[in-house]
Amino acid sequence: MQPFSIYFPQFYPTPTNDHVWGKGFTDWVLLANSNLRIDDGDRRAPARGLYDGADPVIHHAQIAEMQAHGLGGIGLYHYWFHSHQELGAFEQTLLAGNDATAMPWFLIWATEGWTKRWIGDHTTIVGLDPDPDQTLVEAHCRHLARCFENPAYFRWQGRPLFVWYNLAHFTHPARLLDRYRAVLRNHGFDVAMANFVKNTSDIALCAHTDASYVFEPRMFFNMGRSDRGTAARFVFDRAVSLLGADKANRLLVGTEKLTQREGRLFRADAFLAYLASDARAELLRGIAREVQEVISPGWDNAPRYDRRFTALESLSGSQFGALVAAASASGTLPPLINAWNEWTEKAAIEPCAYLGTRYLDALQHTR
Repeated sequence: MQPFSIYFPQFYPTPTNDHVWGKGFTDWVLLANSNLRIDDGDRRAPARGLYDGADPVIHHAQIAEMQAHGLGGIGLYHYWFHSHQELGAFEQTLLAGNDATAMPWFLIWATEGWTKRWIGDHTTIVGLDPDPDQTLVEAHCRHLARCFENPAYFRWQGRPLFVWYNLAHFTHPARLLDRYRAVLRNHGFDVAMANFVKNTSDIALCAHTDASYVFEPRMFFNMGRSDRGTAARFVFDRAVSLLGADKANRLLVGTEKLTQREGRLFRADAFLAYLASDARAELLRGIAREVQEVISPGWDNAPRYDRRFTALESLSGSQFGALVAAASASGTLPPLINAWNEWTEKAAIEPCAYLGTRYLDALQHTR
């Protein structure tokens, strides 16, 4: 199965970001500031320049580039907050196409609120209701039905694929999944629901979905953290019930600031050994549905977290290509590459001003 690549649509101004961060703010600001603080060898930036992520001309050029290098489709982050949608420009470009031969795509609902957590502030910018009522669900499903009607929307085993980034955000995830399924069925769609697994606590939620994606290297990072497992999730949920969501999140952010004062860099060889380990294989056997990989060429969230960064040493082209090839030969669900353009976590395979086309060249050898 050809790999799909996640598309990150955070690179153009919006009224929300203008209000919170200042007029004209985009993630390019974070990337540029980070590049000023580090050596040339660690800098990242798109070879096409700091582009306008709302421009359909850019979108079509990126899609053509993806197709030319062997990507099978796009997994697009979908920012829906029930009250409104954010960052929908790339989605609108895809919806404007009406050709079944266009590049396949599906939505990954970014099921978390927007906060200032990455600067050590618990303040919520845009909240996502953890227990949306029927009216909110129906409004969202009307929008989703329009997406699923698009001829290029990807179908897995004959059903539109819809991925939930963080099911644990919701108070009653199984009940909410059933509600979405029922409403979408009324629109004429039997939808395949999938979830991301980023922590061991997410594995129990896989029983409620049709398939799962293991989000690496987040799972790798979190396996070594006492504050990211099942017990930590229980403690946080308990804090929410006792203190309320605002105070619990304030406590969480304060704890993170105390426990991670300096950056952490993980070696590529340690990551690859973990991927091949019996312990990881045993963990994945505990997932009751079809499992596929989310593969990153590297990771570094310093543009957001500055000195409190978490980073994975960049993989070589051959290492990255081997991971993609192995995942592509496994199962019927397309593997996901994180990401086409996640520049503020330095997990981008889009041509880079510093690394060139290293990762796209590696994809060519997997075809």
